[in-house]
Amino acid sequence: MLSDRLLELISVLGIKKIEFSNAIGFSQAYVSMVLHGKRQTPSERLLDSICREYQVRKEWLISGEGEMFETTDEMMPTADLVLLKKYRRLPTSEQRIVVKIIDAFLVKSMVEKENKKCEDCE
Repeated sequence: MLSDRLLELISVLGIKKIEFSNAIGFSQAYVSMVLHGKRQTPSERLLDSICREYQVRKEWLISGEGEMFETTDEMMPTADLVLLKKYRRLPTSEQRIVVKIIDAFLVKSMVEKENKKCEDCE
């Protein structure tokens, strides 16, 4: 059942149901009805929102067939895939922290490159 797959997804993501509702842009009441099987045929918009927000394969969401998550790049190195899977299992709030840390490293790297260019110009 869809409700079982959604509960599994929420568990794998390691988030609370309210975080899940907020992230996909639906009320907690509506999501609760779906999770408890009171809404057997949820809107297409709900399914699309879940797939988009969490990179879930729609086929898995609807039927339970195949992998839970989309594979972004079949040629992605194994280490990158492992890291991506770990990232996806973090709660949304912690994913945001990881993104901020990565952004900080990128800014630091750009500043260092600019400083290196300036030193080479002198």
